[in-house]
Amino acid sequence: MICRSCFGLLLFLATVASAAAPATRPASLRIFAMGDWGEDTAAQRRVAAAMGNRAANLDAAPSAVVLLGDNFYFRLAGVDDPRWQSVFEQVYSARGLAVPFYACLGNHDYDGNNAVIELAYAKTRRPTRFILPSRYYRADLPADHPLLTLIMLDSNKDNMTDAQWAGQTSWLKKELAAPRAAWTICCAHHPMFSNGYVFYNGILQQDWGKAMEEAKVDFYLTGHEHNLQHLEIPGWKESFLIAGGGGAHQHPLFRDDRGFSRMAFGFLSFDLDESKALVQFFDDQGQPIHTFERSKAGVVTILKTTPNSTPQRNALKAYLELHNRSATKSSQ
Repeated sequence: MICRSCFGLLLFLATVASAAAPATRPASLRIFAMGDWGEDTAAQRRVAAAMGNRAANLDAAPSAVVLLGDNFYFRLAGVDDPRWQSVFEQVYSARGLAVPFYACLGNHDYDGNNAVIELAYAKTRRPTRFILPSRYYRADLPADHPLLTLIMLDSNKDNMTDAQWAGQTSWLKKELAAPRAAWTICCAHHPMFSNGYVFYNGILQQDWGKAMEEAKVDFYLTGHEHNLQHLEIPGWKESFLIAGGGGAHQHPLFRDDRGFSRMAFGFLSFDLDESKALVQFFDDQGQPIHTFERSKAGVVTILKTTPNSTPQRNALKAYLELHNRSATKSSQ
């Protein structure tokens, strides 16, 4: 039999031990990612179905989906435009996708008044999964005990003044210097490196890349190229990922000598724990086409892959065809 005084002492010690115990972090976190989706195509709906099926067949659905820009390839009429429903809300409607969709802006989101409308829709329409609180922002997932810091950026420098661009870059450096979760993914629309027609983006490398290197960012995740790529660039610590296979017309590839690059529709899946990240590329049928693991020390191990797409040799012709097609879309 425990005396009252002893019981009180035990209760006190248990309370102190409980208060001193560190907060429990999630064992793992899963997110999906894709960009260049809002063209209202059959391919977009196939990718959405593959994402929904993948979410339904897992022991845990993703906690979030990252949208990498070019959310709409036509000019929205406003927050009540019916294409919000037909191109977004009703397309990604699977039960496993009832999660926040964290969006960034692509070049086509600056066609017409789209950027302003997208920001207004995210602010005023409830309920919606479309998250876009500002042109650039940070999200820590999960919110209570984060395992992942998402830094969502606006890479559309041509649509900003010099002061606006400098302001965003200053904000980025401040966030990278602040406390972050175990993993950091910086997301934007435009890649720094690509096996497609954007071989090299010197402005992003100079203005953002150095800061990301110093802060030991784990992944730079983008779209813009309408294909799927995983590049490890000598001299750079980040893994460079392109998930532009969300459903818009495909882009050709012009080289195959660095990393994985497939002219395919599809999406990415991240499974993160404290020590490693498992990254999988899925095509629009839900089949894995490239899988790798990255340790917190930055060691990358390819677990499974498939052959790269054959490069397009006439790069100028392909570029002009894409430019003409994009110009036609932007005028609609």
